[in-house]
Amino acid sequence: MQSLKRTRGCRVEYLARDRLRSRGFCVIRSAGSRAPVDLVAGRHREVLFVQAKRARRPLADARAVVSRYPGEITRLQAMLRRIELPVQLWIYTDREGWRFFTVHAGGVAEVSGDDA
Repeated sequence: MQSLKRTRGCRVEYLARDRLRSRGFCVIRSAGSRAPVDLVAGRHREVLFVQAKRARRPLADARAVVSRYPGEITRLQAMLRRIELPVQLWIYTDREGWRFFTVHAGGVAEVSGDDA
């Protein structure tokens, strides 16, 4: 069961990586990561840190994301305080595809796919 979960997680990381590459980013994937983020992407002096997740069911809004992933949000907020660069949580569901959330010191806000 654990290997199936890990395989699904890797697939989502690769989907996120491919999406970033198609938008002109150079992407580094942190395989088997114990780091707070899965991907570090850069293009033209722009850096983006991304944690990619797969959810079975769609999440209603940013509040639902915070309640579903409280540990992840806390780790990403701690990272944000250290690096002061954009940190995002990308969530993929089979029904909806991608939803993008920017992590702030005070919470999480959904952003459009164009901003992610």
